[in-house]
Amino acid sequence: MKNLNFFFIDKKPFSQLAGLFFLFLFSFIISSGLMLLFPKVGSGDAAIRFQLLQQAFSQLLNFLLPACLFVLLFQPRGGNYFHFHWQGRYWGLAVVGMVIMLLIAPISDCFSAWNDGWNLGPLESTMRRISDLTKAQVEQLLSLSSFPDLLLQLFVVALLPAVCEELFFRGGVQQILHRWFGNPHVAIIVASLIFSLAHGDLYGLIPRFFLGIVLGYLFFYSGSMLVNICAHFLNNSMVVLLLFLNHRGVLSFSPTETLGMPWYVTLPCLLAALLLFLVYFIKNDAKPTR
Repeated sequence: MKNLNFFFIDKKPFSQLAGLFFLFLFSFIISSGLMLLFPKVGSGDAAIRFQLLQQAFSQLLNFLLPACLFVLLFQPRGGNYFHFHWQGRYWGLAVVGMVIMLLIAPISDCFSAWNDGWNLGPLESTMRRISDLTKAQVEQLLSLSSFPDLLLQLFVVALLPAVCEELFFRGGVQQILHRWFGNPHVAIIVASLIFSLAHGDLYGLIPRFFLGIVLGYLFFYSGSMLVNICAHFLNNSMVVLLLFLNHRGVLSFSPTETLGMPWYVTLPCLLAALLLFLVYFIKNDAKPTR
């Protein structure tokens, strides 16, 4: 491994980005092949739990594995590359980041409603089927209503993607683009677009792009992957919890419908999120990633 590390370590950002995506493609092919070897499970709750385990397996192979291999091959600093910081101040920033995620939910919902109304011309029917299939798969994965199943759903659908996707997109893609362009804002925008396109749903492109930008700036200004994982986890877990409460009959919620918050709720929430970001991340001695 040391010899390989010596070979890859001096590569330019473009070569590193190409290397990261090659590792992703390699992992994706391996993951897809292994998925075919999984035995089929009948129907009902057992089948859904099995699908959740497959989803966990897919996240680990598709995003976590290439991110870790990239660090081993291209980076001399090892785990430091991802900026894992566990000091008390970073936990405080993580809490603020989670509050910001809650506050931007209404504006993200507005972007979702606007994006859902797009007319994609000849791609309309195909992209609509992909979007509907994606939402149906999410609803199926989150259709279990027992409390032990809720913990499994939170782990697979909320926590694992938060860890794996943040390491790959913010820790990997965004940092490489930052070195390449020399401009953090361009890097965040491009990485967010890649993050959104990677989900394959053009009718969710804008809200995911917006989410990627928020996560990108949280990572850049906090200098800590901990902040991003916590914020991303909260964003994912909101859908998990809302669908869980829906299946328990506590409230009515569907991921296919927008919340339709009025402007006098959306605008103050957005302004509050911007204020928190300004005070705690920009003005309060945060340590941007370089």
